[in-house]
Parts: sequence; C-alpha cells; structure tokens
Amino acid sequence: MPFDFQNWMFGFVRAGGFLLMLPIFSAANVPVKLRVVFAAMLGILVAPGMVVAHAAPTLFGSISLIASEALIGVSLGFVSRIVIGGFEIAGQLISSELGLNMSAIMNPLSTTPTQAPGMMLLLLATTLLFALDLHHWLIAGFVKSYAVLPAGGAHLREGLLLHVLKLTGQMFVVAVQMAAPIMAVSFVVILVFAMLGRAVTQMNVFSESFAFRIMAGMFVFAATLPLMGQHIANALRRIPDDMMLVAHWLS
Repeated sequence: MPFDFQNWMFGFVRAGGFLLMLPIFSAANVPVKLRVVFAAMLGILVAPGMVVAHAAPTLFGSISLIASEALIGVSLGFVSRIVIGGFEIAGQLISSELGLNMSAIMNPLSTTPTQAPGMMLLLLATTLLFALDLHHWLIAGFVKSYAVLPAGGAHLREGLLLHVLKLTGQMFVVAVQMAAPIMAVSFVVILVFAMLGRAVTQMNVFSESFAFRIMAGMFVFAATLPLMGQHIANALRRIPDDMMLVAHWLS
C-alpha cells in the first residue's frame, strides 16, 4: 500500500496532541524530540487503515482538519490526565492530615513542588503503568479511537461535557478512598487528645498531637500501600474505556 502523506499528517497531529497530555510521556524531563518521534511512529502505524470522514480540497479545510485532530488527541490524553490528577489529590489529602504540607520536594515529572506522599503515589502509578503493560493499553485505545472517530469527524456534544464531569467526580472519589484510612486515623488521634485535654488541662494538646498524628499516619500509609496500588491499577485499567467513550461523544 503506498504511503499516504495526508493520512500520516492527520495521525501525527492526533498522536502529538495525545502525547502532549498523556502522563509520564508529557513530563518535563522527557525530551520534546522523543515525543515527536513517538507521534510520528504512531502516525505511520495508523495511516494505512485511516478513513477521512470529510475531504479537505482547500488549504483552509486542511488546516481546520489538522486543528480538529489536535483537539481530539488532547481530549483523549486529558482523560488519563484526570486519573493521574486523582492520585495527586490523594497525596495532598494525606499530606494535609499528616501535617506535611510544608515539606514539599521537587517533582521531576512536572518540576513543581510536591509533598512526599503525593510523590510516592505518583511514582507508584508510574511503576504500575509500565509493570502491568498498561502503556500498551493506552496505545491500543488510541489506535482503536479511529474506528469510532475517523479523521475529520469530530463534533462537540453535550454528552462529552457530562462525561468529563463524571470522570472528575470519580477522580475525587478515588482520591478520598485512598486517603480515607489516614484521615480516619488522624481523626481518632485528634479525638483522643481532645479527651486528654479535657482530663489534663495543663497539656498542650495542639503541639503534643502532631508527633502522634505523623507516626500513626505514616504507619497506616505504609500498611495500606498495597490497597492503594490496587486502586491505582484499577483506575489505570479504566483509561482505555474512558478514551473510547470520549471518542464516541466526539463522533
């Protein structure tokens, strides 16, 4: 089959928008040239079987199709970005309960300050993404998006907004579920020290409870890491299906 430059260009643009939003691949320490090479390779893979929904005989029509493909790729990658955002919110909740908000470290993926629990969950999600071969699932979901949404066939629909809002709500639910054990232990420690403060009025409950909250919270955090890993793996496995739903609502 002869090489079709137009199909390759459409595939390259959609893959570029997808990798622009895709976690890990869009990290600040990933070279831009490497992302361009990945996008070009994905464009070559999808070009032979690509179907263009609307022909673009004019220059303006070609530019509009390229812009449409870029927005489709960004939309598909944004789904995975929402999931990773849930893990970061869980880390912020845990840091807030343990009183570690001021102990921020530099996140090498985004070059922004991040609390230690959030960084640990992000690294755990990255490890599971590659250890469980879920990055292959993401690429397969991207390729299958052309079966649901051909090049140039995107249309904005109300269902897309509702689906994104649903995913955002699920992100907060997963974040609270992951941080719930630490939040419960922190509440119990505060309750116990509040009762001690009523019994021993000379005790400075506010300062004395910090050490116990941190120790109890870190113990529970270490004990529940396998459970958090299951939550992370389940959320990552749902990304290809969410991508298909986004492609469906754009078709």
